[in-house]
Amino acid sequence: MGPTTDSEAIAERFSALAPWSTRFEIGGRAFGGEIDYSADWRIGEFFRWFREPHTILELSSLEGAQPSSSRRPRRRSASAAASRAVPRTSRARLVVELLGRKNVEFAVEDLETVDLARYGRFDAVFCAGLLYHLERPWHLLAEIGRVTDQLFLDTHYWSGSDTIEVEGHRGGWFDEGGYEDPLSGVGSRSFWLTAPALIQFLTEAGWSIRHFNDIPDWPTAPRAWLGCVR
Repeated sequence: MGPTTDSEAIAERFSALAPWSTRFEIGGRAFGGEIDYSADWRIGEFFRWFREPHTILELSSLEGAQPSSSRRPRRRSASAAASRAVPRTSRARLVVELLGRKNVEFAVEDLETVDLARYGRFDAVFCAGLLYHLERPWHLLAEIGRVTDQLFLDTHYWSGSDTIEVEGHRGGWFDEGGYEDPLSGVGSRSFWLTAPALIQFLTEAGWSIRHFNDIPDWPTAPRAWLGCVR
């Protein structure tokens, strides 16, 4: 079965899961929210850095806007996207269904405490827009190291002068909007690692950082895209 094209039926299904943050074009019509990820450069960099990943673990799905496998329908790849918010996962499932993608599976997890190893191993992990929403981001980084040898990481990093140390990691606390904010972490705060602390953690965990795109003037806060291998 190909993508669904009945616009009125699609609009009703989107409305049932409102409110949406992200916008999707299906059958030539736009649905959902206001943020458009259709030209997301991170997806392109991911496939440029890691040429032929057939199994991809994606953390988090962002209402279905980010799953790279769903954006490459001709690839014979399988993707598992984990999210901490059930409504977001329901939206993501709807999007990949309407786009006719059958290579994406979803799971709902608490990414502060998740055991990724029970999902098996993956050729690559795509972790974008997530790490800086966690109180203990080093836990998820350690879990990622258990399931893959290729990691694409997109995250904000702490650059303030009021740096502190938590569990041996340098960074700073950031106030989150909580569960009701669709673009926020579900807790009240998150811990942003400094760029040196992030690099130190990865290298001590055995990662080789092949690519480091530093974006210090990102509109909201300094950001970096990293391509890591082991």
